[in-house]
Amino acid sequence: MARNGCGKKFADHLYNRGMRAAAIAIVLSFVFTAPAIAGVNEGDRAREVSTVRTEAGKRIKLRSYRGMVLVVTFGASWCPPCKKELHALEKIARRIRTAKHPARFLAINVDSTKAKGVEFMKQFNLECVLAGYDPQGTAKNSYNPPTMPSTYVIDKHGVVKWMHKGYRPGDEKKIAKKVMELVGK
Repeated sequence: MARNGCGKKFADHLYNRGMRAAAIAIVLSFVFTAPAIAGVNEGDRAREVSTVRTEAGKRIKLRSYRGMVLVVTFGASWCPPCKKELHALEKIARRIRTAKHPARFLAINVDSTKAKGVEFMKQFNLECVLAGYDPQGTAKNSYNPPTMPSTYVIDKHGVVKWMHKGYRPGDEKKIAKKVMELVGK
């Protein structure tokens, strides 16, 4: 009888140990997957990008664009669709500025160095899209864009109303439509 009691205690010990290991595994899975779902999504208040700077070193503050529709896109030199999107955004921005609508465009470059980002952005001769640089990745990590490019259309109150992942020819029409819908409100 004594051996059966010891065997049961040992079996209970193994069972409890297994349950503890399973509980730890579940907790760890939440800890390590939580950052993947964080970020900015439709309906969220746009987060400030105060670490993003212009080529001249001026800090860009999204709050200074309150009262206007703001289009923010994240991209990089190694991203072929980003190149196509920048051309398209510049065309939209020129059209909107000519019509004197209250909308602005910001392209945040996330290359690992500002010099690489500046070299990339200069090839587009951006006049109506403000170029910002985020070599430390702080704004990118805050927004957590799902792909490059990722474009956020923010309303006059600072709320993300629409988010677009990637870029294909023709997407500029969707972006322009969203901007015009918000400008009209």
